[in-house]
Amino acid sequence: MKSLTRRRGAALAAAVALAIGGMVAAPVATAAPAPAILAAAEATDPDPALINPAQGSNLTIHKLAQTETNGTTAGNGLEDPSATGDPVEGVEFTITKLDFDLTTQAGWEALAALNGSAAAARNYTTDETDTKTTGEDGVAKFENLAVGAYLVSETKAPQNVTTAEDFVVTLPMTDPENNWWNYNVHVYPKNSVVDSTKEVSDTGSPTIGDTVTYTIKADIPKIDVDGGATIKNYQIVDPLDPRLQYQNTTVTMLGTGAQELEGTDYEIVTAVGSDGKTYVTVTFTADGRAKIASARAAGDTSTQVQVVINATIKAIGNGNGTISNTSFLIPNDSQTNWDPNNPNPDDVPGEPSDEVKSYYGKVTITKTGTDQAEASKYAGAEFQVYECNPTGATQGQTIDRAAANITGAALTANQVTTGGTVENTAKFTTGADGKVTIDALRTNDFINNAAVTNPGWYCLVETKAPTGYEIQSNPIAFQVLRSQVEASPFSIGFTVTDVPSNAGFRLPLTGANGIIFVTIAGILLVAGAVLLAVHNKRRSAQG
Repeated sequence: MKSLTRRRGAALAAAVALAIGGMVAAPVATAAPAPAILAAAEATDPDPALINPAQGSNLTIHKLAQTETNGTTAGNGLEDPSATGDPVEGVEFTITKLDFDLTTQAGWEALAALNGSAAAARNYTTDETDTKTTGEDGVAKFENLAVGAYLVSETKAPQNVTTAEDFVVTLPMTDPENNWWNYNVHVYPKNSVVDSTKEVSDTGSPTIGDTVTYTIKADIPKIDVDGGATIKNYQIVDPLDPRLQYQNTTVTMLGTGAQELEGTDYEIVTAVGSDGKTYVTVTFTADGRAKIASARAAGDTSTQVQVVINATIKAIGNGNGTISNTSFLIPNDSQTNWDPNNPNPDDVPGEPSDEVKSYYGKVTITKTGTDQAEASKYAGAEFQVYECNPTGATQGQTIDRAAANITGAALTANQVTTGGTVENTAKFTTGADGKVTIDALRTNDFINNAAVTNPGWYCLVETKAPTGYEIQSNPIAFQVLRSQVEASPFSIGFTVTDVPSNAGFRLPLTGANGIIFVTIAGILLVAGAVLLAVHNKRRSAQG
């Protein structure tokens, strides 16, 4: 810094002259006047009070995460070692020189006439720009900049970071501590680092046609609402697995200072991507963004947006049994490529939430008999499936009906159609091959995205046997386990063997002897009636 070097040179010359004078007169008394002489030299030297047009300036941007307590003191251009907040890496800054000559007082006054409006300053931009990105230390440094005013914009931020408002910085700035020009300016713009969490509820959705519920809780950026800062974009995107049929979405706020959201505060768009997934996008309008921003400014970290999405289970088909779901929070306007009506599966912006999973398996029941007849003989058998908690059961084991501990109603069997499911009955019926496949049953050992310590069971109950066979006297217990369906298509199969009616023993014939007896009795009755009529006629004639 040229000015600072001149001041130090003047002070050194004064000190040297004083030292020489002391050597001639009284050496012991020469040291004390030095500070006064240095101060006098700085006060009378006009150089520190004038901008040096040839002096290059440095602008150091320290990008720190916004917390509940930092960012409360206005910056003054000086480095602040006490500034708090985690460094934010990967924030791109673009500086643009403004068309104001700050080597003149008129230029400063013209800049001041904008009344601190960064929006107004955009009308005075030049073609002189530069771009830097913060490193691991959260610092981006622009060096050897010409004297002038610069518009500073965050042109890109990480997926979970909100962009700060544009601001204007002058280079150089007056050093408030020393009243000279500071050519090394430090600024500390804050960014909110936000996140979202994801939950799945599949407890009550063990099979096709049942509802799976996804709950997203998303942070709201904390910004300087009173200072005019705004949330420029706020979206939540949730891609639903192709084996789920979208039902509906509700949007609310949670936590301290939560406000009631209205339909005009957000828009919900659903569209199917090339990967077959249904992309549900919740986009907050300007009014909605203002509402959640003010609520967050008055609230705390508990102030969040909650999105609840309901979907029904369709057939698992030939894919593996894993239905995973990850949503994405887009809290800034530096990622604007997302089109809710035309989702691009290869480029979903935003910060991903936790991944949640549900697992479903296919169960194939083969009906046969002890007589080992052809398969078609076992068509028409009907089964119902219940959730149960038997004691000491093993896979495919027939258990005592009383010990099955069946809970709730039978699971509903559904026929899958294009675009949804159609309820059929609560019964699964074997076809001409003697088989029936239950296409989707949720795993017993993994529910609501968590392993189950004591997994329950399913109980298969035969409600109708094929013609000529006895129904099963007790339920059959079985489990669907995550390890069986997680990585590949898997159909749990077991055979249900019926016995012929009356266990195959032939009963006495019925029908032939009974008909003979009825016939004889009829003949006798008719004959008796005829005889009685003849007898009555003769008596009448004799009388």
